[in-house]
Formats: sequence, C-alpha cells, structure tokens
Amino acid sequence: MSKGNYYYLTVSTDQDSYHYLHRKSCRRLPAKEDLMFIGAFHTLNQALSVARLNFKKVKPCIKCCIHYSEPVNHEKVRPVHHLPKEFL
Repeated sequence: MSKGNYYYLTVSTDQDSYHYLHRKSCRRLPAKEDLMFIGAFHTLNQALSVARLNFKKVKPCIKCCIHYSEPVNHEKVRPVHHLPKEFL
C-alpha cells in the first residue's frame, strides 16, 4: 500500500488572503519556515479538505497540484483535406 503524497500549506498568504497547498516535490515550494505539514494523502481533494478544516481560504498550487491532477490529452486531430464526392 502506498503512502500517498506529502502535502504542505503556506503559513503566509497572498494578496487575497489565500494559503497555497503544495506537494513535497513542488519546484515552487517556499522555505521550511513558511510551511506547515498537512499530511500524506492519495488525492488532492483529501488534502484540500484537511487544509480547509484549519484555514478558510486555501488554493492548490498551479504547478504541482492542478497541473499534475488534470489529465492531459495528447490526441492529435487531423483536418480533412478533401470533400466527399457527393458534395462536388
């Protein structure tokens, strides 16, 4: 059974009074003095729920939480370069 991802919350807030939720591997993770350990969770929603128990305004980090959790569609769309014969 896997442990899940470690999540941290910034102690300081942005200009709109939001705290940011980060994964341990985030490249934008602030200094340790500005972080609070939230716990190890399997999903982003679990980590957000726990963080919001203590802080009203919490946002997930765009770089490590949102970008990571959204599925990426790599399917290529090919344009049609001809018309069917019935349209000619």
